[in-house]
Amino acid sequence: MTNETNKESVQTGAPESFPPELLAQPVGARLEYFEQRCLISHPRLQEALETILQSICPPGEGTSVRRPGTMVLVIGPSRVGKTTLIRLLEEQLLARGRALMASDPNFIPFASILAAGPGTNRFEWAEYYRAVLRALHDPFVDGKIARIRTKELREAMETALLERKPLVIIVDEAHHLAEAAMGSRLQSQLNHLKHFENATGVSHILVGTYEMRPFRKVNAQLACRSVDVHFPRYDATIEQDAQVFQSVVWALQRHLPVEKEPPLIDHWEFLYARSIGCIGLLKMHLNRALNLALAEKAKTVTLAHLRKTAPAETRVALALRNALESEAELTESEGADERLLALLGLRGGQVSPSPETPEEEQGSKLKIRGRRGTRSPGRDAIGSTPDENASTPLTNEEQAAG
Repeated sequence: MTNETNKESVQTGAPESFPPELLAQPVGARLEYFEQRCLISHPRLQEALETILQSICPPGEGTSVRRPGTMVLVIGPSRVGKTTLIRLLEEQLLARGRALMASDPNFIPFASILAAGPGTNRFEWAEYYRAVLRALHDPFVDGKIARIRTKELREAMETALLERKPLVIIVDEAHHLAEAAMGSRLQSQLNHLKHFENATGVSHILVGTYEMRPFRKVNAQLACRSVDVHFPRYDATIEQDAQVFQSVVWALQRHLPVEKEPPLIDHWEFLYARSIGCIGLLKMHLNRALNLALAEKAKTVTLAHLRKTAPAETRVALALRNALESEAELTESEGADERLLALLGLRGGQVSPSPETPEEEQGSKLKIRGRRGTRSPGRDAIGSTPDENASTPLTNEEQAAG
């Protein structure tokens, strides 16, 4: 049995099955195969991947030719498959950069990091700089450089980016930036990232959930210079989406390493209802069902296994409401072209306002309440902790960025 990832497209004929010799392997090996190495490609995934690649490097060119620094926002529901997307993107960048890596030992195609979690209301730039330096294999990041000031860390990171010449910095779970900062602070943080793009020519790919929606309207300059990549779920009310989802279910059932192939396709509506059309959620559900079936020494995965391991209705309903609300905001409403032409003075009459998003509507209500004299808690910095290793204050730019 090889260690290569088993990749398969739902667009190619009958799906392949798992390697037969896998049935003789221990339970752990069978679980690892399905959870980690069984990768099903599908149209939404490929479309997002191609859009990202076109945004950061010219078509048909390798990593030696790049576009100017660009900010790409990859937004989608939780567990839609963004981690798999990053994995495929990294593989593509490595493949495109292989020749340049052979001729230039300093070159690294990308730096991939995980955004800090929501444990603090302040985004720590020092930790961001260290994470990028680690991803660029800086030999001093956990030694002497770990004790220097934030400004010097930033300079070290910029120097490393200029030396290593990566195409992109990939930031997974980037929605944590929105949790840690809103309003002017979020704008400052995104401007800070844009500064690195201008200074080094390295693009940023921010990947996260629909909590990243505020990133799209921070200011006009960022809105015009960034690229939105919406990575949505499959909507089974659309016939083509329903067919693709069923194809993915069929492909996954063929790769479940059990003695008897389970008829998952017969239960596709149940699987769709519990995954809301997110392939990542579907795969997670099947991981748990397979784990239960193998623990019971069952010969196949049954509907009973699927029901016992399905996400609770309340959680699924919450995820669905968030997805529907976000999809409505990210989809252009009818009459968008006419409204823009009217704003440009090419149409007579009064301009009808664009539909208000739920956040904007709630924000308006909060502003009205704020006029009554109640002190806004958002004016104070709560629980922010300065960098323990910094012996001098942050620069004005870094203070503004949070």
